[in-house]
Amino acid sequence: MKIIFLFNNYIMSDQLFESCMKQLKEKLVDVVIDNKTIMTVLRYAMEIVELTELKGKDQKDFAIKLVRQVVVDAPISDDKEKLLLDIIDSNIIGNTVDLVVDASRGKIDINAATEVAQTCCQTKCFGLFGRRN
Repeated sequence: MKIIFLFNNYIMSDQLFESCMKQLKEKLVDVVIDNKTIMTVLRYAMEIVELTELKGKDQKDFAIKLVRQVVVDAPISDDKEKLLLDIIDSNIIGNTVDLVVDASRGKIDINAATEVAQTCCQTKCFGLFGRRN
């Protein structure tokens, strides 16, 4: 039986979701799902979703849906699952997707950000080393 469901503006079959989940789980076969690897899960999910016909916000939402399902299906403790679902629900994953997309489109000047960070660190941190009370 072929189930069709509406995902944002796209009509999608459960076959697409299952196919993407299968690909994602194959990439994650040797990965322990936890807070240290959740960004790896997101990376693979984004790569898989990029190959679908989804675009824009729908790609982002679908990638997050895949990540959520990986967390729910993972053989982890309830505490770890709650932590990872909190990371997803608090939009950390969504904001990370936005950051990756902006960086891939050249909207982030990494060098300028690095210079600002270095200047702040040098004036704030190193200023503390020079003080003698």
